[in-house]
Amino acid sequence: MEYVQDPKFNGNATLYRTPEEWEAMQRKKEAESRERYQNDPQAAATKLYQIARGDTGGGRAASALLLSLWNNNYVANLRDVICSLDIDNTEAAIALLSTLGPGHHLERYLTQEQIIEIIDVWGDMHEKRRAEA
Repeated sequence: MEYVQDPKFNGNATLYRTPEEWEAMQRKKEAESRERYQNDPQAAATKLYQIARGDTGGGRAASALLLSLWNNNYVANLRDVICSLDIDNTEAAIALLSTLGPGHHLERYLTQEQIIEIIDVWGDMHEKRRAEA
């Protein structure tokens, strides 16, 4: 029987799961996250805003998505965004993307001050990446 080590635990507390158990656990997390954000774009935007303020790979990805949805001055690579987020944050991004469109803009869910805070944290890095591309 093959086991997959759960990355949440290490040392003496290491738990092992079969690949089937691991897949079932991941699918359950995905379904719970999808249900949480599906009809609540405010919760999805708030979740992404909270991680976008941090200095992590997920924060960089969330900030890129939020800045690209704010105006036409920045375009995010959605593959990079989705691949850089965990299950919960990916479902928040998908829910937010499915909500926005004609008559539904990010301005309904985040304030300009919140976007300015994200720009203060990540603006220079995104500008450098755009210049290098």
